[in-house]
Amino acid sequence: IFFRHMASDHTQTPLQTLQDAPPEAKHGTLVRSDWANPVVSSHYDTKARHTFTDISANEYTDQAETLREKVALLASLLRRADNTIAYTGAGISTAAGIDCFATHAKEAPAGEPEIKDWKQARPTTSHYAMAALHRAGLLKHWVQQNHDSLPQKAGYPQYALNEIHGSLHDPSNPIVPYEGTLRDDLYQWMMEWQHKADLCLAMGTSLSGFNADSVPATAARKCRKGQGLGLVLINLQRTPYDEMSALRIYAKVDVVMEMLMAELGLEGTLQSDPSQCRVAVPTSAVVGDDLFRLPFSPSSGCYDATQAVTWDLRAGAHVKLLGGPYEGDVGTVVARDEEGHYRIRFADSVNPELNMMRRPFSLWLGGWWVGTLAEGRTVCPGAPLPFLNVTPEEFDGVREAKQRQVRSAIDAGKYARMLKAGVPREAVEARMKADGVTVALPPDSPGAE
Repeated sequence: IFFRHMASDHTQTPLQTLQDAPPEAKHGTLVRSDWANPVVSSHYDTKARHTFTDISANEYTDQAETLREKVALLASLLRRADNTIAYTGAGISTAAGIDCFATHAKEAPAGEPEIKDWKQARPTTSHYAMAALHRAGLLKHWVQQNHDSLPQKAGYPQYALNEIHGSLHDPSNPIVPYEGTLRDDLYQWMMEWQHKADLCLAMGTSLSGFNADSVPATAARKCRKGQGLGLVLINLQRTPYDEMSALRIYAKVDVVMEMLMAELGLEGTLQSDPSQCRVAVPTSAVVGDDLFRLPFSPSSGCYDATQAVTWDLRAGAHVKLLGGPYEGDVGTVVARDEEGHYRIRFADSVNPELNMMRRPFSLWLGGWWVGTLAEGRTVCPGAPLPFLNVTPEEFDGVREAKQRQVRSAIDAGKYARMLKAGVPREAVEARMKADGVTVALPPDSPGAE
């Protein structure tokens, strides 16, 4: 159980500040001697996470004048950098009502319930600000740990976004579980930008030890070697990289980004409605309702300006995934929702480790994908389309093959058990032949007669 000391108590007791830490942990290596200590805004008798870190869940806030000076310095760093990369965690989306594992404070707007279906979430000020920074040429790339698709809904382009931990709106890049494996091409793309970036803006992340944390860590280490401008870290809680950051800001991400927009003179470019941010589909790419012509190979799904493939997203159309953990699975388009996102249902997916059918599930294709693909851009450079259409005959053929795969696994177990029970191999093979089964039997144990 943890106990929170409410902010209202600060009127009755002296301000508690972050004191037991070196100046760099409070402000970054660009610390100024007159900057005030961050104030303890929320106190908890627990850790930020149950795993990965021993850091306290306490939250801190920079004092007003220090925060203004830090935001001004951040604006200066952004103007000086050539290749700024953003790295964001769950903290950037808590104001949208999406829960954050590391924080115990809820930032959803007053009266707004916590979002249960993340697909219904709306972008925060920070998401719109990131899109504005990209349009202004001040943010070149974004590594997004979240799955919520709020960057795209805010108008940030898919082609400059690496959803390294998966997405709710890309069937070829579904959510990666904690024990899962990152897509090789997305990981390689992240490494390329990790090397290229001269400034990293890390926001709303506890930096608790995921592989992708190498992005901000590398920016900090490069700066120590005189390469680049380093790491700017915006988070309410402490992180393992505070002392390595060039600039450490303790504040809510939305507060910082709103101040930053004003400091950069970009507040007039800030959008506030996802309907204003939809990616337009060129008329040349429209064949009919939910029917599109895209510059990709009809056979491989790879970009090819000399060819074109027709993408059928009408209800009832069949598709075959070209990437991700469900590569090769076939599904059926169910419908397009009012926001332009397509639901695709998969009913014959096989878990390759267990050789068992998964329960039927749905994946979604974001409405921005058609316009993005019409420009020849995919989930990352060199990647194919998320899927290609298949004929009803091809669809049925894949489904039948999947079902045979599972039946074969079941049959293999049956005949292996017969061997284990002492039935002679010749008798088991004869039984298999009579049953029309062609699976491979396990080899005889050493010393077996």
